[in-house]
Formats: sequence, C-alpha cells, structure tokens
Amino acid sequence: MHFHRPGNASTTGHLQNHSGARLPDDLATMSILDLPVDILLLIFPHLDATSFLHLSSTCKALHNADFLNDAAFWSTLVRTTFRVPNQPTAQHDGKRWQKLYKRLLTQSRIYTWGDNDKACLGHSYDAPAAMARLGPPRARRVNALRRRHISWPAEMNSTENLGVISDVQCGGWSTTMLTAKGTLYTVGVLDGLQFDQRRAPFMQTPARQPTALKYPPGFVQLHERNDSSTAIQQFSTGRAHVLGLADSGRIWSWQNIELAALHVMFLNHDTKEDGTAAGRGTVHKVVAGWNKSAALIEGIGIVLWDPLQRGHDDTAIEDAVLVLESAVVPNTGYRRSKGKKSTHTADTNPDIAETVDQVGNFILLEHVLLFSTDIGKVFAAQIFWDDHEQRVGEPVEITISDSETEIFATDVQGSFRSFAIFTRDGNVLTSNQDRLMDLLRDNQAPDNLFTRIPALQHRGVISVAFGDYHFHALHSSGHITSYGNEPQACGALGLGGHGDPEGRLRGIRYQGMGGDGRLVPHAYTEGRRVWFEEEKRDWIKFLTAGGVDAEEASQRMRMALGTPDVRCQGEVSEWIEQQGRDWESKFGLKGEEDDELGAYFALSVTAAGWHSGALVLVNEELAAKVQAACEVRESSSTTAEGEEDAQDPPAEDANSSLLSYAVSTALDYGRWFLGLAPYNVPAPTPHNAPHNNTAGAASNRVGEQIHVPRNYGDSPREGYKYVWAKHSFPRLVLSNGEEMPGEVGFDEWRFARPEFDLDAGV
Repeated sequence: MHFHRPGNASTTGHLQNHSGARLPDDLATMSILDLPVDILLLIFPHLDATSFLHLSSTCKALHNADFLNDAAFWSTLVRTTFRVPNQPTAQHDGKRWQKLYKRLLTQSRIYTWGDNDKACLGHSYDAPAAMARLGPPRARRVNALRRRHISWPAEMNSTENLGVISDVQCGGWSTTMLTAKGTLYTVGVLDGLQFDQRRAPFMQTPARQPTALKYPPGFVQLHERNDSSTAIQQFSTGRAHVLGLADSGRIWSWQNIELAALHVMFLNHDTKEDGTAAGRGTVHKVVAGWNKSAALIEGIGIVLWDPLQRGHDDTAIEDAVLVLESAVVPNTGYRRSKGKKSTHTADTNPDIAETVDQVGNFILLEHVLLFSTDIGKVFAAQIFWDDHEQRVGEPVEITISDSETEIFATDVQGSFRSFAIFTRDGNVLTSNQDRLMDLLRDNQAPDNLFTRIPALQHRGVISVAFGDYHFHALHSSGHITSYGNEPQACGALGLGGHGDPEGRLRGIRYQGMGGDGRLVPHAYTEGRRVWFEEEKRDWIKFLTAGGVDAEEASQRMRMALGTPDVRCQGEVSEWIEQQGRDWESKFGLKGEEDDELGAYFALSVTAAGWHSGALVLVNEELAAKVQAACEVRESSSTTAEGEEDAQDPPAEDANSSLLSYAVSTALDYGRWFLGLAPYNVPAPTPHNAPHNNTAGAASNRVGEQIHVPRNYGDSPREGYKYVWAKHSFPRLVLSNGEEMPGEVGFDEWRFARPEFDLDAGV
C-alpha cells in the first residue's frame, strides 16, 4: 500500500490501496500516527532518502529526532547506496550514518602511509626516473629509503576518477579499494612472492596506479555496465589474495592484478547465485586470511579452503575452479529465521541455538579462526592443514568475564596473529595467536590472555586494524589512533618521523641499527592520533627545529628527545598530542560546520604488513578555513588568540643567528640517537652562502648529500607566517615535579595532564 498525504493542511493521512479505492471504514479512518511505531520503523528502510524526508515532514510527530535519525534507515541507506561495510559497534548511531550519507557523495579520499614496497601505497615516490636525479649514490640511497618509507598520511594518486570509494583494505604488498558501483581497484602486487617466468625480474609487476581487477572473458567488466554477477558487494584482502562477493552471491578470487578472477565453486557444497539474501547456500560473507580463504554459507557454516591460483598458461576460457578440499568449522551452520524464535539447524547438536547461536562475524588468523555470535559469545578453533588432513578443530569458547559478571561480546576483529574483541559496555580487549594457542591446547585460558589498553576502553572504538607489528583504532568521532611498533622506522604508525625528531615528538623511540620505532608507554593512556592536516606537520617541524630560539631550547630538546629516560619524551609528546587533538577549536572553528564531523573524518582504517591506509571524508572548505586561521601576514605581530606575542626574541647578531640555524639544521637531520649527544653534526652552508671557492664547494657538496628543508615550519608561503612562528619549544613541569630548563615561562596543558599507566602498553 502507499501513503497519501491529504490535500488540506491536516497533519494526518488516511490509508488507500494502490488503486485509490478506500479501505474498510475502520482502516480508512486510521491515520499514519495510529500505526504502531514498530511498523513505521519496518517501513523506513525500504524508502530512499527523498521519500523518507518527505514522509517525516508530513507532521510534527514524525519530524522529531527519533524518526529523523533512525539508525536502521540511515545505516541501511549508506550501506546499500555506497556499499560501505557494516560497523556493528556503530550500527545504532543514526545521526552518524546520516552525516556520512551526505558527505560520501563528494568527499571520500584514500590516504596511505608506511612502507611503500612494490608501490603498495599508490604513491609515485619510487619512480626510477625520479631516483636518477637525486644526486650522488649515497644521497640516492638515503632519499630512496625516505621515499619508500612514508611516515605521514598521503593521498593516493589517481583516485579522483574512480567515483565514490566506499571501502579500502591493505594486503601484504597491496592496497585494494571498492567503489560505490562495485568495482575493485588495486595498487602494488597481490602476491609479492609469486614467480612470473614471462619476464624479468620474474615477479608480479607492481601496479603504481589504481588498476581494476579483471574478470574472465565473457563476463561483464564493470566499466562497461553494472551486472550482479561481477558487481562486488563485499570483499576481503588477505596477505596474497583478494576475495570478492558479488551481488548475485558469486564468490570471486584474485591472486594477480594482471590476471582475471576465478569463480569459486565447491565440490561438496552448493551456493546460491540468484541474488536473494536468504536461504540455504546463500553466501553472507567472505574473508581472505593469511594463507586461507573462507566464506560463511547459510545452512552449511564457515567453509575454509586454500587460495586459488591462476597461471599465465591457463586457457583463456577458464572462469571457474572447483574446490576439491575444503573444511567446515563445526557448530557454525545455525542461522535464525526472521520472525521466529527457533529454527531447524543443520548441526547435529540440538542445543546449538542456546550454546553457540548464529555467527555474527568471523576472522582468519594464521592458524586460528575466531567467530562471534549473536548471544555475545566468542569462539576460537584451530586450523589443521597439511598433506594428511584438512580440518578445523572443535570451537572453544573464549570466556570473557569481569569478576563474576560475564561480558557480552559484540564483535571480533583481527588479522595475521593479532585480534581484538569488542564488548557491549565499550571495552576493547586485544590479544594474539600465541596466547590463544594455550587456550586451544590446554583448554584453559592463560592469565594474560587479554590486554586492556586504556586508550581503547570506553573511547568509542569502532574498528581495529592490525599490521605485522603495529595497529590502528578507528573511533566514532572520526579519528585514528596508533599503537605498537614500526620496523626500520618505516612510518607504519603514521605519526611522522622516519627516525627524525618529528616522530620523537609524537612519542616514538628509535632503537637498534635498523632504527626500529617503538611508542613510549605514555602513548597508551590517551593514544596518539594520525594527523591529516598539513599545517600540523609544519607546526611540529617548527618545534623540532627548536622553535623561535633553538639555542635557548637546546637543553629542553636534549632532555625530551636525546636521553634514555622516557619520562620527559612521554610527557612532552602528550602535551603535543593535546594541542593537536583540539586543533580546530584552538583556532575558533570547532562546531562551525553543522555536521560536526570536522575537516577530516575517517570512515575506515586498514593495515597489513608494514603499511596502513584509511578512507577519509575531507571537507575541503573547512580544511581551508582551518589552514587560513593558522596564518598571518608576515608584518603581523599577533598570536592565534589575537594578543600581542610575549615571546618576541631580542635582536641577534649574525653569529648568533648562524648558531641558531646550525642547531636547527642539526635537529632537522635527525642524526642523533637515544642516549647520544644530539648536536654533533656539522651544519651545511646556508643556501645564501657563497660557494665559489674550494671551501664553499666542499660545504655545498655536504648540503647536496643531506637534504636541507627550505623552512622550518614557520611559514606556509612567501609573505605569510604561521601564528606559532614566535613560540618556543614547550617547557613543562613534569609529573614528578621536575622543571624543564629554560628562560621562557612554563606551558599549560590544554586539558588536564592524564594519570599515565606506564604498564599498559603492548
């Protein structure tokens, strides 16, 4: 039936059938508001945005927040319109989904960072032609490493013509994106270890720009037209392969960007490919793991198999592979029918509905599969897979309790060897495969099974993405926090640095010959946010150069960044974090936009190996306003708050200025290591110094070998200065009462200094 709004100004409508005939009197006099609220909520998800807003505007009763921000409607609309994956921990936040719908149309961007091995970040930094122009061999090696390691989020190249991007996932050597039209694009290589004997270097050739994944001949390529058999509704990226679930229910598998997909079929299981959303054989989700593929199939359960391989010598007409060897995870076949309290289950255990219930989500680790169920439980099952057997062990329940109270688990997320369990009360419990093995082998959970990182508890965490040694948390407010380590200062944490002072000021300790980075324990109390704003990077570059007076700040910088004691580095990095966390309100722009999502709002985060990525909604207008608020004309003498700056330094002679420059340059090189004197690198000749003699030429060669930045974060462009150009390196009173040395006043905390839990790190 249709709803018809009466022609008069009445706030109620009467029901008519589709032909216009009036219904019986008892129904004809019924208004929309006489319907139970539950019926209205069932109707909403079937409307488009325009129809929904028209219906809600028919009367005041429907035009209230409970209806306008209905979570079921807006989450369904966003996920069906843009193919955005469901986020269980945020599925009841209707206001958030409504804002996302408005911004996804024009503002989705992909940012990546970390190790750019095999061009997996989609950046062009390691192009051979560019490497040839970087100078002498030593300089080429240094610059090549710096360009391969990207420590700040950078927007992926050539994505502007892909349309709305709805999801992004990292693989071992790749990054794959899903568009709102159901097309998959990938950069890097899917399998960095697979040999390709057609041409040197006999490995898969990296795709440096987003490349659409292909289908076999005869199937509709999505750039031609939309087709349910090839339009992907959900996908998963493993270490070396990609699985895609099409709108029709068909499973596709890729292991090489250059080769067409293979249609996955099972010898022992039938799957539905008619596009219906329910019934035995319907595939509800696919997961590509470290070394296995998996799918949740209604009436069967979670099915595992080895990733498929297509060779270059395969016939062109081959479009499907029959999986001969697969395994079903026990007790995962139950599925509750809508509108019924109990249903038949394919499992032999009649109590499965009460003991396990329906699978909600599942993940594949290296040797373990975990799944959560609708009654708040999480189970783990060990995978046994070799030449003699291919099976999955009996699932073991992971007991999650707080004292004597059992905790309701809402989701499980993870990859490779790490995972996280989400609870209904807002906690996020992290763990790893090694700890879990003790439970699976001995059927007794170890005392240290879970870690409770303070920065993840009751902080609106929506998802957690794990790489090999680092991980990120996405918060409902749209920001990303980083944890763990980054090998060889590869930038996987996204906090800046690459071994340089910027990373140290964010709380990274670089150690060993390879410069492995590890977050200070202080970072696990409040978290360290990933910055997307360019001006923030200039600000921290300015601080690492010593601020307005590098000579005056040298003792504080040595104390904060150049000593084995982590206390000062941890607390200064937390002070930096608080300033960056409140960036927009600091310049009077917070809440200026009616959607309150900020200039950069992360919709999803992903990680694998040594790199990471994020789908970010960018409000370019607001971002420009924030940037403009950070700038003043060079003649201005006011600070960000509009007050006369009290930190104007006295005039210095040429020698003093040169000394400050030398110290600043030494700091910017990042040539100092923990526990060593940080000021032992000779400064190169300034850009404006004469070099028409032998000494000058020698100094210039030093300058060529080590990059000297043109500015130290005090100026965005000629004629302008940043509002912090006359600020000093922070001076704090530490938590133990110690005062940092210096001649400037003490800086106040933007928020209260947190109570640091130094034993909370991973």
